Amino acid sequence: MLKSVIAFGLTRRAIVLLGLIAFVGAGLFAFFKLNIEAYPNPAPVILEVTAQAPGLSAEEMERYYTIPIEVGLATTPGVDVIRSTSFYGLSFVRVVFQYGVDYYFARSETAINLQQNVSLPNNVTPQIQGTSLVGEIYRY
Repeated sequence: MLKSVIAFGLTRRAIVLLGLIAFVGAGLFAFFKLNIEAYPNPAPVILEVTAQAPGLSAEEMERYYTIPIEVGLATTPGVDVIRSTSFYGLSFVRVVFQYGVDYYFARSETAINLQQNVSLPNNVTPQIQGTSLVGEIYRY
């Protein structure tokens, strides 16, 4: 078997050289298209929106803060999933965008939609924090 492979390579040099050139060309093409970063982020853009109103129960936070934030952010372009949790005095909304959405675009559109579409009681201003799954790994 090995003898026949060597014989093929020696008798048909042009085909072997053409295959080698194609292989090297494909490798160079892949190398230049590859996104090379020190710590690549395999996850989509994730923004966390929080609002605090001390003294309110989880049900009140859900009704007055969490649901209006979710409804206001539902029209943001590129949003894939919106998940929320309401605690005693804290509303926590996690907005996951589709793959390929630019971080700064997602953050600015989220801020615009919060400003235009969401009005919370007691002049509470929701805060936007960026997060990533790689950052969560570093934290732990």
